[in-house]
Amino acid sequence: MHWLIDPFRADFMQRAFIAAIIIGVVAPVVGTWVVLRRMANLGDAMSHGTLAGVGIAYAAGVNVLFGAMGAGLLIAVLLLAFSSNRRLGQETIITVLGTAFFALGVVVISRLDTGVELTHFLFGQVLTVQWGDIWLNLALGGGAVLVVALLFGELRLATFDHVQAEQVGVRVELVQAVLVMLLAVVVVISLRAVGTVMTVTMLVTPAATARLIARDLKRMTLWGVGFGVSEGVVGLMIAYHLSSAPGATIGLVAAAVFAIVFAITLPRRMPHHHRPLD
Repeated sequence: MHWLIDPFRADFMQRAFIAAIIIGVVAPVVGTWVVLRRMANLGDAMSHGTLAGVGIAYAAGVNVLFGAMGAGLLIAVLLLAFSSNRRLGQETIITVLGTAFFALGVVVISRLDTGVELTHFLFGQVLTVQWGDIWLNLALGGGAVLVVALLFGELRLATFDHVQAEQVGVRVELVQAVLVMLLAVVVVISLRAVGTVMTVTMLVTPAATARLIARDLKRMTLWGVGFGVSEGVVGLMIAYHLSSAPGATIGLVAAAVFAIVFAITLPRRMPHHHRPLD
């Protein structure tokens, strides 16, 4: 029992657990659509690219969450602007933007004469989360979940039947833009918990695990949230007892759960058992 209770005694761990729960809920809700639309590369580019905003905000003495949000929104706007160029594939544009912003972030942070370590931003410092960060994350995360709930039908149509979606009046490009913005929100609320590098893990892995067992979209989302929250909490507890990096530990727990579920469900997912989500 002490193994379970001890981590909750310290105030900083209580704040860390709340932060992990928030990202454990919000990331899979958005990540469900990232997985279904095969946009993991965009999530990866977004999570890495926000390092530029983090570095600039830190240098200016501004809350790094605002810097990350600004960089995420700028990447989203640039992606939408360049996506009209048919000579280049969207994956190419995503890679160029992500690496450019990431490189800018590394350069800015490396020039800071404050002793700050780049690994703090890359892998997170969930144990330093303050109540102000939690309230901001709660507001952003709640807004993201609400947007997904309101646009659930449009997201489903735009994801599974692009032609029909346009025929019934769904603005597919606008739905895509909203999803990109939601990605930026997930990156922001994940920043302190798991860092820019591991954000894509919480965005994709719980949702991908849920995809292996869920029969419809709602169950996939709920399973994803269940996996995300439990992996975040268990990962933090393990990190506390092993004195390991919390963000990386959470990522390892998520990967381990995915591997276990993948192995267990393999017989059921043989070709003759496969059927699409409802």
